Order: sequence, then structure tokens, then C-alpha cells
Amino acid sequence: MVTRNRILTHFLVSTILVLCCFGSVFGQHYSSKVRCFERERQALLKFRYELVDEYGRLSSWGVGENERECCKWRGVSCDNRTNHVAQLNLRGPKELDSPLKGSVSSSLLELKQYLTHLDLSNNDFGHSNIPEFIGSFEKLHYLDLSSANFQGSIPPSVGNLSVLMYLDFSGNYGLYSDNLDWVSHLGSLQYLDLTLIGLRNASNWKSTLLPFPPSMPPLLSLAILDLSDNLVIPSSTLQWILNFSKSLTFIDLSNNNITSPMSTYAFHRQIFLSHLDLFSNALEEGIPKTFGNMSSLIHLSLGGNCLTAQLSKVMTNLSGPLEKKLQYLDLSGNRISGSLPNISRFSFLNHLDLCRNKLNDSIANGFLNIGNLTYLDLSANYFTGTLPDLTIYPFLQKLYLDHNMFNGHLTESIGFLSKQEDLVVGSNNLEGIVNETHFSNLFSLQILDLSDNSLLALNCSSHWIPPFQLRVINLSQCNIGPRFPPWLRFQRKLQYLDVSFSHIVDTIPSWFGNTVSTLTHLNASNNQIHGVFPIIGRDSPPVELYRTILDLSRNKITGQATFLCHYVGWQFIGLWDNLFSRDMPSCFAKNSWLKFLNLANNNFSGEIPDSFGSLPELSLLNMRNNSFTGGIPQSLKNCGGLEMIDLGKNRLTGKIPTWIGDNLSRLIVLSLRFNMFHGTIPWGICRLQGIQVLDLSSNKISGIIPKCLHNLTAMIDAQAGVPSLEYGIINPFGVLTFYSSLWGGVCFMWKGKEVNYVNHLEFVQVIDLSNNALFGDIPAEITDLKALVQLNLSRNNLTGSIPRDIGLLKSLDSLDLSRNHLSGGIPISLCELSFLGTFNLSYNNLSGRVPPQMKFDESSYMGNSGLCGCPILDKSCPGEDEINQQDARDGDAMDRWEYGDDDKFITKGFYISVEFGFIIGFWGIFGTTLLRNSPR
Repeated sequence: MVTRNRILTHFLVSTILVLCCFGSVFGQHYSSKVRCFERERQALLKFRYELVDEYGRLSSWGVGENERECCKWRGVSCDNRTNHVAQLNLRGPKELDSPLKGSVSSSLLELKQYLTHLDLSNNDFGHSNIPEFIGSFEKLHYLDLSSANFQGSIPPSVGNLSVLMYLDFSGNYGLYSDNLDWVSHLGSLQYLDLTLIGLRNASNWKSTLLPFPPSMPPLLSLAILDLSDNLVIPSSTLQWILNFSKSLTFIDLSNNNITSPMSTYAFHRQIFLSHLDLFSNALEEGIPKTFGNMSSLIHLSLGGNCLTAQLSKVMTNLSGPLEKKLQYLDLSGNRISGSLPNISRFSFLNHLDLCRNKLNDSIANGFLNIGNLTYLDLSANYFTGTLPDLTIYPFLQKLYLDHNMFNGHLTESIGFLSKQEDLVVGSNNLEGIVNETHFSNLFSLQILDLSDNSLLALNCSSHWIPPFQLRVINLSQCNIGPRFPPWLRFQRKLQYLDVSFSHIVDTIPSWFGNTVSTLTHLNASNNQIHGVFPIIGRDSPPVELYRTILDLSRNKITGQATFLCHYVGWQFIGLWDNLFSRDMPSCFAKNSWLKFLNLANNNFSGEIPDSFGSLPELSLLNMRNNSFTGGIPQSLKNCGGLEMIDLGKNRLTGKIPTWIGDNLSRLIVLSLRFNMFHGTIPWGICRLQGIQVLDLSSNKISGIIPKCLHNLTAMIDAQAGVPSLEYGIINPFGVLTFYSSLWGGVCFMWKGKEVNYVNHLEFVQVIDLSNNALFGDIPAEITDLKALVQLNLSRNNLTGSIPRDIGLLKSLDSLDLSRNHLSGGIPISLCELSFLGTFNLSYNNLSGRVPPQMKFDESSYMGNSGLCGCPILDKSCPGEDEINQQDARDGDAMDRWEYGDDDKFITKGFYISVEFGFIIGFWGIFGTTLLRNSPR
């Protein structure tokens, strides 16, 4: 029995082993079956070989035995029935951070009989042309080549794709089409996007969009038409465009130059149209009444045009079937005026944008009772009165009421907006106290802007923990002090923080370092913040984020600036007017995006870091009024984009680099005043054709003034040097904001006083070489600088005479040549300087008479013993007394002769009449006698 069981066991085990082996072999045979056709596989490999795949997106496209199944390669899909490659989807990421590059290989033609879907969008094909063979894929239903860096003309062969339903060529800036005949052959097209395609020379719109015979119109099934960002669509063609199809549901003509009156547009004939976008065109007047009959329209965008009608009339023309359907209405950025009418009848609206118009008056109760609103933007108008009741908007997510004239208190009703994400009420006249009650239910809040309401105070409990995590906080010019708001420490997602001008008088809290670690914008300027600025976790590695502004200016912050080594990636750094001290850290090689660095008015010392030369984008460098030593580092020659250098009021030594004119040719402001530079003025300075402020005063510079200064073009023609020292940043609301005050201005001596010039630098052209050791003549060529406003050459050792043609400096407002060794006379051409307000020639060796037209104070001429001339100077010139006395006598005699001493009726005319009568009488008698006796 045991033997039989043992035999049976062996048999079962053997059977199982055989079955396992058989199954393994069978499985291997089954798994080795490859669906992909070899010729198609080879075609795809050839296609890949002509691409540059830097990020390994096509790493699964291999040649190994285990990689033969091309149907499983990334982006490749095969037809389940025929096993042929049917779809090729190589769409790149939207961020374009890992695009495929190279060219489109003709090997893809191997797939032409079966390929129905081709997507090469969001890649980089290096300005190559769309291949002509693209028209050979006659089975294509879907073709997307958008944002792929193609250029050149769209090949007409695209018209061969007769079954194409989806076509997108958008986002290729160099792509154009001069002939649209190919469009008329795409009879199955439902989606067409030609955004940013050059159609300027496409003159056959009419024949393309309405060909003969009319009974066979093209694009009968077209539902989506996107021709945005072409800029050149003629208004006369719009009527023809609307004959594309009677089934259009989506039309986008935004960012073109459409100017024709809207009454000519037949959009209302598109009975299925649900989306109409005419944003950013040049439409004028108002909205035709026919728009109110568009019963299918859900989305209407007319923002960014030139509409001038009253808002009440606009909304009246939209009344009708449309008001029961419309959900999205954008009228922003027009010139629409008047007060807000009753819009509550548009009960399905969820998006209403009326910003940047000319709307005024207060908002009447009930006129905005639209319970479905999720987006409301009334910003940048002239609305007055109190804020509207917000309790009627339970679904509201975005609220923008900024830049108006709303007054009163910020109602606590905002606390009921539990879905609120953006609350922006800055730049109004709001007042009162805001506390945690206002924010009690704002669980979804991400943007909070209460800025520029100087009478508004934020007073939340020190123990309050907010229910939200904000991305943007703007409390500028609100009263949130004197302490740092403690609730900021709980904001872990903060990116934008502005607490400037907010009355903070406090030490920087230790937790502030963690708050700053996520910021891309920090403005805490113009407070009285003191203490040491914190470092992220002290041992944390540098956080490399793309940041914009770090502005701590006008505070009392102390310590070193080593935190800059940890908060890298900034574009603008403003630390001016603080108490920072010691050496500047040399870690700027990690700040390759830095454009602006202002360290003025601190206690920094040590040498200027060589790492500044690693800032290729640097445009402005201001280190004025510190204690920096050493010379100007040679590495700074790498910063070819510099427009302003201010190193004034330091302890810098050495010579002015000769490479400044060659390497920093874009300079507008160069200020090295109050240092210890020596040597001569390098002639390369003359190559700074855009320079408007050249201040080398109060150094130890010797030598002559270069004659080539007449090459400074911006000082010859003020228009030639219009400065670009005005910095703009896109704020969190997508608006370009200029920070002209952030850079602190240009500092120079003006009429004997130090001034800080912030705005309108285009009106300033200054040369100040005063208080040095310059010698030689004032070069006559300097009179070519006709736009020069101030010239100061005082306190040098200049000799020779004042240039005779100095009167050619017609724009001169201030001229100081005092305390030199100039000789000769005062040129009479100076009398032609009608704008001259400050004038000083004192303490020279000038001689001769002061032109009587130069009516400046005597102090302008003192110290010149050879000058004379009354009444300006209390010193008459030789012979001037006799001349004046004779002139006085002649004047008195003439007065007596003219008016007489006794009889005021005896005038000069009287004596002339007497003399004339005497002559007539004398010659009348004597002449007659002569005539009578002449024959004898």
C-alpha cells in the first residue's frame, strides 16, 4: 500500500513538473509574440535618431530584445484590430522644461496609411518648417503642432487631410500663411486654432471661407474656431468668417486689430454659439441689440477694447433671451461710463468683470443681487459709498474692489464668504478696525489685500490662529503695528508679503526666517524694524527659488547681510537706509537673476566682492555712503548690462578703470564722488554715449579734461538718452507694477545742495568734476553738449579762458567754475543762457567788465580782482566814472531840452517847428531875391 502511494505521489509530482515546464515554454512562446510591425518599428527608431532627447522622454524606445514591442513605447499607440501604429502622442510638458528638439524625419511616412492621431506640440523644432509630407497622412483625424517652434509658410499640402477634425498650429511665432486655400478643403474640420499665425498677407479670406458654388460650403461641421493673436484680421473679413459653419459653438478672435463697428457682425446668426471671445481688439461704440437674442451664448468677453457707451445702455442691449443664459461677462479695460444699473436680472452670471473703466457713483442696494456670482471685479473705477452687501454671495471666490473710492468700514459680512479665495479691497478710503472676526470663516482665503487704506487698522489677537493659508498678503500703508503680526508665523505657503509703510516698530521675530523661506516677494520697507535679519534654519542649504523683490530699505536693521547667501534667486534687493555693517558676503555667484542691488546708506566695510562680476543681469548697483575700501573690482567688467553705478561717499582708492567705457557702454549714471580715486580721467569715458550723470567730484583725480566729452550723445540730445531705470514686476494679479521709487534715486550736488533725484531722470544731464586736481584748459568741445543742465568744474587747477562759445549750452541751469585759475574776460555769449539759475565764477583770475546783462549776485564774481562793472560790482571799470557822469549830464540836458524847466508845453516838437519855420521863411525871401537877380 505504501509502495502504491509512493508511486502515485511520484506520478503526480512528475505530471506537475511536466505541466509547469510546458506552461513555461508556452508562456515564453506567447509572450514572445510582438504586435508591432518591424518596418514601423524601424521607422520610429529613425524618427527618434533625428531628435534630441535631453531628458530621456523616449528612453523606452529601445533596440534590445525586450524593447521590440513598439506598441508599448511611450507616446505610441497601436490599433487593437490591425496592430498598426495609429497614434503618436509626443506632446511636451506645458512648462517647456523638457522639450524634444531636432527635426521631423520623413521616416514617419511609413505610418501614413494608418496614423490617425499626431501630436508633436510643446516641443522645440528649432525654427524649422512644417514638412511638406505632412499632407500625406490622409487618415489623420487629429493634428497638433502647436507651440513647437515651427516657422515658415504652412504647406498647402495640409489641405489633403480631408478627414481631419482637429487642427492646431497655434503658438508658432514664425509660422504664417499667405494663401488660405488649403483651409477650404478641410470639410470635416471641427476644431481650428491658428493663434499667433501670421495671416497679414492672406488676401483670399473671402474665396476661402465662402467658395463657389455656395451650395457646397466648406467646414460644414466646424464647431471651434480660434484665430486669436493674429493682430491682422481685416474687419471686412469677419462677415465671411461667420459663414464657416452654422454649427459654430466656440469663436476666439482675441488679440487682433478688429476695429469695425460691432453692429456689422452677424454673430447672432450663430444659433449654437456658446463662447465668443473678442478680448483685446479695437472695437468702439457699444454693443448691438442683436446680442440680446443670442440664446445659446454662455461666455462673452469684450474686455480690452475701446467701448465708450454708458453701462446702462450696454446691459439693456444684452437684455432678452441672453440674460437668462449668460454666465461669463467681461467688459474690462474699456471706456464704459455711468453708474452701475440693476444687473440682478442676469441671474445666471457667475463671472462679472467691469474693472478698468470709468464707472462711478455708489452701488444701489439690490442692483448686484446675483447669488451665483463666483467672480466679481469692479476694480480701477470711481465707485464711491460703502462696500456692497456681501452676504448675498455664498459662492463668491474672487472679489476685486481695489482702486476705487469706497469708504466706511470693512463689514464683518466678509466673514460669511467661506469659499472666498481672493479678497482685494486695497487703494480705497476704508477706515476702522479689522480683527479676527472678519476672517472667522474664510477657510479658503489665499489672497488678502487691504493696502493703501491709511485709516484702516488690523488688530488681531496675539493668540489668534488664522483658518487660512495665504499665498499673498498686501497690508502696505495700513496700520498693523507697532508689533509684527504674530499670526504671520502660521502662514506656511506665503509667497508675496508687503508690509511697507505699516507702522511696525519692533524687533524682527525669530520665527520670521521660516516665513521668509517660501517668499518670492518681500517688501517691509519704510518702517522702524530693528534687530538682525534671520537665516533659514541656520544650517539649511540655500533655497533656490525664482524671486522678485526683497526690500528692507528705510528701517534700522543691524548685523551682517549674510542672509543673502541663503535667500538667493532675487531680482531686486534693496537694503538701503539701514544699519548693516561689516563686510559684504561674497556669495553672489548664486544670484544670476539679480538686476538691482541697492546697499546705500549703511555701515558696510571691506572690499567690493569679486562675485559681483557673476551677475550678468545686473542693471543697477548702488553702494553709496558706506565704508567700502579698495578699488573697483575688474570682475565688474562682466556686468555689461549695468545702467547705474553709484559708489559715492566711500573710501575707495586706485584709478578709474579704463574698461568702463568699453565694457559698460549702457551706463546712464556713473557716480564715484567723495572717494580717493587718483590718476587721470580715462578717455574711454567718452564712449558712454548714454551717460546722463557723470559725477567724479571730490577725489584726487589729476590731468586734463578729455576733449572727447563732446561724444556723450545723451548730453547733446536729451532724447538720445531716455533712461530705462524704471523697473517693472508682474504682481500677483497679473498687472505690471513699476517700482520707480525702489531704487532710491540718483544722488548728486545740485546748486550747492545734495539732492536725491527719483523721477524723470530724462531731464537730468550733469557733469560734475569738481574738487579734484584737474589742470589745463576747459576744452572748447564741451560747448557741444547742448542738453547739459549742470556743469561743475569748481575747485580744480584749471587755467586758460572760459570757452568763448559757452553760450551754446542752451539748457544750462547751473554753472560753477569757481576756485580755479581761469583768466581773461567773461564771454558775452553767457548772456544768451536764459535758463541759467545758478552761476559762480568766484576766486579765479578773471578780468574785464562784467556784462551788465549778467545780473547775478556779487558773490558770483568775488575773488577776481580784475573784474569790474557797476552796478553789479562795487567797482567801476577804468573811465567808467567819466562816461557815467557825461551820460548823466547829457541825460539831464536832454530832459531840460525835451521838457523845459518852466513851461511844460514847450517841447522838442515846438523847437523843431520853430526851426523848420525859420528855414522856410529865410529861403523863401532870400531864394526869391536870388532868382530875380540871376539873369542879370
